[in-house]
Amino acid sequence: MAQPFKILLYYKYTQIKNPVDLMNEQRELCQKLNIKGRILISTEGINGTVAGLENDVDLYIKETEKNSELGQIEWKISYADEQVFPKLKVKVRDEIVTLGVKKTGPDVAIENKAEYIEPEELRELYDKNADFVIVDARNMYEAQIGKFKNSIIPPIDNFRDFPAFAKTLEKYKDKDVVTYCTGGVRCEKASAYLRENGFKKVRQLHGGIHVYGEKAEGKYFEGEMFVFDKRLHVPINKVNPETISHCQFCQTKITRFVDCVARTCDSLFVCCEECEAQHQSTCCDKCQQSLNLI
Repeated sequence: MAQPFKILLYYKYTQIKNPVDLMNEQRELCQKLNIKGRILISTEGINGTVAGLENDVDLYIKETEKNSELGQIEWKISYADEQVFPKLKVKVRDEIVTLGVKKTGPDVAIENKAEYIEPEELRELYDKNADFVIVDARNMYEAQIGKFKNSIIPPIDNFRDFPAFAKTLEKYKDKDVVTYCTGGVRCEKASAYLRENGFKKVRQLHGGIHVYGEKAEGKYFEGEMFVFDKRLHVPINKVNPETISHCQFCQTKITRFVDCVARTCDSLFVCCEECEAQHQSTCCDKCQQSLNLI
């Protein structure tokens, strides 16, 4: 039987003295083990999602944790029958996730991040019908196919727009607020930003949607979780799964993303197979017309 491909989602905020050295170390290790994916490194830490054969990924974990600046990391693990990344990208960035506030002033301090709420605790809040506000720290297109029940969805396409969106949450400053994202890396900064801007009772979901699916069976998560790899989305809710997204052309309920093939467009859109064929894998008439002019 063929080995499954093991997929890692991980991050760690920690001081990295020389990000370029770590970038070269990580690239060499991944190439040696035939691991593909995307790894971002900065002076504030590391943020990655990679995949490879299970034995190779296990060795990657072991070797990465030997780095004294990284040490132990919380690895989120899933599996697939095939490689889910086309290539390897290891890059140094200014931030491992771009909140962007330090372009106009001081950055958030990670030490101001909110305390964690464990997946089981969040499920219990829903079970008890508790009075709390749940805020998605992801992009709008991710929430289109999956989100927590009653969550507030930011109308943003990039995490750097979260601070501007946060201004619309002022009325919740004294409420119990829970933030969530895919694996937790965005919530570390989002929750710190909220706390630094007067939100008094903020907690962040430990491990994000990924771990919530494992430890709380995904109950109260509607739809599926968006992922940044070939799969695009994965099921999370093992209790009462449902589809919340619709084909943008015929409105059929479906969880299926298509990447617009028009050269001038890079939109992901929800679409059924029949409409994809009819519209030539394009998201709108303009894109379809541009495709036919080539």
